[in-house]
Amino acid sequence: MIKAVVFDCFGVVLDIMRGTQNPLAVELIKELKGQYKLAMLTNAPSRYSLDQRFKPGELDELFDEVVISGEVGWDKPAPEIYTMTVEKMGVLPEECLFIDDVPAFTEAAAAMGMKTITYINVPEIITSIKAVLEEGK
Repeated sequence: MIKAVVFDCFGVVLDIMRGTQNPLAVELIKELKGQYKLAMLTNAPSRYSLDQRFKPGELDELFDEVVISGEVGWDKPAPEIYTMTVEKMGVLPEECLFIDDVPAFTEAAAAMGMKTITYINVPEIITSIKAVLEEGK
């Protein structure tokens, strides 16, 4: 049973080409809020670098946990950063769905026992997320 969804930031929640939010992805996150534990796991240097791309307080409104590699000492795909994320959410790896646009990062999460989706585009990812969550009920 899926209890938590973990999103990458750059490439999934944020459009890396434009440096702006993917509005459909943010809308989906808002839909999932309250139904699942939500986390952002990113290889960003600091919280400050993320806060510049979101409205004040928005990250904390969207996500239960924000794990930033530059602040915890591990980068994806190190197993420790995935373990830390699931522990912060209080779930097991097999209870998580992890979404990232880098195949090596989704492969590492899958090796930890997480269900994974490699992001290609927003419409496809939304369909894929909903399918995996429905299947994982």
